[in-house]
Formats: sequence, structure tokens, C-alpha cells
Amino acid sequence: MNKKKYNETTFMGLLKINGVSFFLNYTLLYSLLLFLFIHMLITNFNICSFEDYKLISEDIFSKISSISSSIFGIVIAALAVSMSVFNQKIVGLLENNKLLHKFLFPFWFLVLCWGVLILISSLMPIINEKIIVSHQIIFDVITGFTVWLFIYALFFSINITGLLIRLFIQNSKVS
Repeated sequence: MNKKKYNETTFMGLLKINGVSFFLNYTLLYSLLLFLFIHMLITNFNICSFEDYKLISEDIFSKISSISSSIFGIVIAALAVSMSVFNQKIVGLLENNKLLHKFLFPFWFLVLCWGVLILISSLMPIINEKIIVSHQIIFDVITGFTVWLFIYALFFSINITGLLIRLFIQNSKVS
């Protein structure tokens, strides 16, 4: 396998094939809108104090960690099932046209999103207790990013489900 072919199979190589437009979609828009709505509710209505917010966030991070871990496994299983069901006659053709790259990259990106969520939400209670105790801005930024990424990954998972359905329908037409 030559170096160029190998580089096309790395995360960055697949990102180059898919392009930046891969990220500019309704999933990004809807996740940002929902996050901003949640943020406005919390900040404008002073639902709780910073101390209460920190206590509530520990429970939220625990739930996000559990949910993210479960969905992480489901995404990997979905990828395995979709590849085993895929018509082997057209896989080579898809690979030659880089359509296989475009099909596989969203799974890799989604697993990355869920993995980052698992890491942040698992470490945040420890970091919060030891480091961020008095730094509300740092806490707000990390919590905000985590909530937004969770919403984004959830919407992106729904998007991937639609992709799988379309591909299975197309696959059945070839068989």
C-alpha cells in the first residue's frame, strides 16, 4: 500500500476527503440553537446559585458519562452490522470513488465525539473538586462545551441513523 493510499485512511485524510462542509449542516445549527436556549434559561432566570449549579453538574456529568459510554458501544456495533450487511460486490467500487471513505468517516467522527464526552464527563467531577472550585468562568466554559457536544453528538447520531437507512435501501436495490 502506498503512502498516499494510507494517508487517505487516517482521520485527517478522511477529513480532507469529506471537507469542512461535512461539519456545516443542520446538526450543528440545531445543537447550537438548543444549547443557546438551555443556556438562556439557566442564566436569565437564575435557576440556581453557582454552588447549587456545581452540585447539580456532578449528577449531570455522571449521567452524560453513562449515556455516552452506552452510545459509544452502540455506534461501533452499528458500524460493524452495516459493514457486514453491505453488498460486497460494490465495496470496491465505493472505495475507488472514495464514497466508502465518505460513508465511514461520520462513524469515526461520531465515536470521537462520544469518546471526548466520556473523557470530559468522567474527569470533570475530579477536576471540579481539585482545581475549578473557585473559577466559575472555567467551569461554565467546560460545562457549556460538554452540554453542547452532548446535544451535537445526539443529533449527529440521529443523522447517522438516517444515513444507514438510506444506504440499506440503496444496498437492497443492488442485491
